[in-house]
Amino acid sequence: MSRKKGFKVKRSRRNLYKKRKSTGRKIFDGVLFVVILGAFVFVGYSVASPLIKFFGGNGDNSSVSEPAWTPPESLPETSDSNSQANTSDNTSGNSGGSNTTKDNTSSAPSEVTSAFATVAPDSALKSDAALNKFLASAKDSGYNTVVFTLKNTTGELLYKSSLKAVKDNTDVNKGSLTAVQVVKACKAAGITPVAAITTLYDRKTPYLFDNAGYIITDGNWSWLDAAADNGGKPWTTPYSADAVNYYADICGELAKAGFADIELENTVFPNFQSYDYSLLSKELQNANRSEKLAVLAASCAKKAKEGNATATVEIKADALLTMSATAYDGTAEIWSAKDKMGDSRVLVTMDMSLLGTKLQTSADKTVTVEKDKVKAINQIFTLVKKAVGDKEISVGITGSANLSADEIKNCKTALEKLGFTDIRFE
Repeated sequence: MSRKKGFKVKRSRRNLYKKRKSTGRKIFDGVLFVVILGAFVFVGYSVASPLIKFFGGNGDNSSVSEPAWTPPESLPETSDSNSQANTSDNTSGNSGGSNTTKDNTSSAPSEVTSAFATVAPDSALKSDAALNKFLASAKDSGYNTVVFTLKNTTGELLYKSSLKAVKDNTDVNKGSLTAVQVVKACKAAGITPVAAITTLYDRKTPYLFDNAGYIITDGNWSWLDAAADNGGKPWTTPYSADAVNYYADICGELAKAGFADIELENTVFPNFQSYDYSLLSKELQNANRSEKLAVLAASCAKKAKEGNATATVEIKADALLTMSATAYDGTAEIWSAKDKMGDSRVLVTMDMSLLGTKLQTSADKTVTVEKDKVKAINQIFTLVKKAVGDKEISVGITGSANLSADEIKNCKTALEKLGFTDIRFE
């Protein structure tokens, strides 16, 4: 999916980089050589270094105390995760998964296409000319899908919205182009448009609606993620019906404009510390609080579906794989209530900063992430595939500006061999 948030378009049902197998009878046959050469030419055309997607991270609380509450554990334990790590250097295609996926989302658009996505910089939305220039470049680089960040972590809308809540609010409604204009330009360029919006990590929505932010119960003060003097800001709470409806309305507006998918980024609670919990409502320590995140996603998906689009929740791969072992997980908690997410889909993203790090996948098991980029992607998404089971997901690579064209090609091939078809480079 800043992890720009992916996202997070739908949806690949074929491989772009299939190897042709030798018959074993005419190894250097001239016709076969020409075909293989043509395939390599196609590969060279289909990949290019993706553009950087700037995305703000989760708030950093200054307190160092441990949280007073631990999210419920629902992720199946990866009992053989160490053996997976030790064998992950086999990237030739025997890493598991077929080239088909189970489609269990009734809200997917009727026309299904292969998605190979990159993320547009905010500057592409400044004018028609800037947008058309970027789309031409993306098309020339082989991408058929572009993700546009249309609501950032500040809470600003980067398209010109006509929603009643923000239509005349110039502090929030910052866009130069309407959603319809963006979609029209994409269609003219032969590009599938995808939107990305930040939800709860949002500094402005708490000022749009009463009680949309977290409130300190003793004194009715607004909770901030740090001291005000240190730049502390509010977050939006999923317990606010007004906030949930606002996010859903954004999805509805974007879907009706023609966006194929809306990525929901930062659909998370803050990393509350012990002191925070002592100030806030006790409901934030309920074991079922993750259901509030799922309800938000379901509401967004319902509105998106009305416009023949999907809504996709972004989850970090490392957060998903470690949520059964860590005291707090800021980005995968929604997975605990995945059965209540309605028609929303899931986008699991891996950031390239994970290379060479260790992940605590259970109380007594760790996985050391490969340092080789392609091997690491194959390793992590093999574990992800096992963790999500039959749940169809999209996959993304963030920090992919550090990948060469050949590395993007090889990473994409590895993901396709695992059975993933909606692949996004951010």
